[in-house]
Amino acid sequence: MSAAAAITGAFIGIAAAVLTRLVRASITDTLYPRVVSVPVLAVLGIAFGALAGWRLDAWPEALAFAVAALASALLVATDLAAHEIPHRVMWPSMLALLVGLVLAAALERSWTRLGAALLTGVVLALLYFVIAWFGKGQFGLGDVSLQLFFGTFLGWLGLPYALVGAVGAFLVHVPVTLGVLVARRAGRKAELPFGPSLIAASWLAAFLGPVVLEALLRR
Repeated sequence: MSAAAAITGAFIGIAAAVLTRLVRASITDTLYPRVVSVPVLAVLGIAFGALAGWRLDAWPEALAFAVAALASALLVATDLAAHEIPHRVMWPSMLALLVGLVLAAALERSWTRLGAALLTGVVLALLYFVIAWFGKGQFGLGDVSLQLFFGTFLGWLGLPYALVGAVGAFLVHVPVTLGVLVARRAGRKAELPFGPSLIAASWLAAFLGPVVLEALLRR
């Protein structure tokens, strides 16, 4: 593990643990309260923080990557615990991500890249909104806002990353749903949270986006 991965993992793990009480207060009707606990959030923070540090290309991007890692840890927990993407976590995270990307764009003088990232996030969020509108409750507006966040984050890396992340969320969610059904842990009408699949696919795309897209286009 690189030094950046170890440092970022430790930092995000501590931050996620410290924010446990705030995260608990942001959700309602918790189905699995133990998921939103200090140990779980700390482990999630360490895992996503390590991924962020491992993927980090340049230090001007460090704030944006740290925000993405922390938001991932907190929102995976809330969606698993309460099937909810709370606004009190989502929108401050979105604002912090924008601050991080603006800072990176200013330091790297890459305003075109920033504009492309913002446009990518908005377009993919609109597509998710359309799917949510006609999808009969397969996922909700919280997932749309989550796609805005990760569409922007991955859009900073490049369009192939964002496209693979957006489509990959469904490809990750299907086997997870089938696995739960086969294990008889949920009925056919049970609602399984989509957010963790979107987050997992986004981080996979952050590492493998262009490779996956190129492989698909060759077929």
